[in-house]
Amino acid sequence: MRSRGAQFAHRRAATPVARFTEAIGLTKTRRRDLFYRFILPALAFVNLALGVLLLSLLPPSGAMGWLVALAAAFCCLIAGWLAGTAWSKSFWAEVMGRQVMVWRRMVDAIFEWLEDAPVPADSIERLKRSLEEARR
Repeated sequence: MRSRGAQFAHRRAATPVARFTEAIGLTKTRRRDLFYRFILPALAFVNLALGVLLLSLLPPSGAMGWLVALAAAFCCLIAGWLAGTAWSKSFWAEVMGRQVMVWRRMVDAIFEWLEDAPVPADSIERLKRSLEEARR
C-alpha cells in the first residue's frame, strides 16, 4: 500500500506553478526566497501606497467618505501585516540558524567524548549514520 504522500505526489507535480518553476529551474527554496525578498515587500508597498492615496482623499464627508477612510485603513493594515510577516520570517530564520549551529557544536562535543570512551566502533558508526539521516 502506498503512503498518503505517494498517492498524491502526481497531483502536486502537475500543478501549473510546479511545472513553470521546473521549466525555469527554480527550486522550492529559491521560490520561497523570491517571494519573501521581492514579492512580499512589493505587495506591502502597493498596499501602503493605496492606503496613503485613499487617506489623501480625506476629509470624509458622508457615508462614501467614511467608506474611503475605512478602505484606506484596511490597506494600511494589510501593508503592516505583510511587513510584519517579512520581519517575522527574517527573524525566525536567523534564530533557527543560530540554534542549528549550537546543536551542531553540541553534537561535535558528544562525538569527541564518544571517541574517548570505550564504546564499540560499530555503535559509533550507527550513531553517526542516524545523525546524518536526521540532518537530511
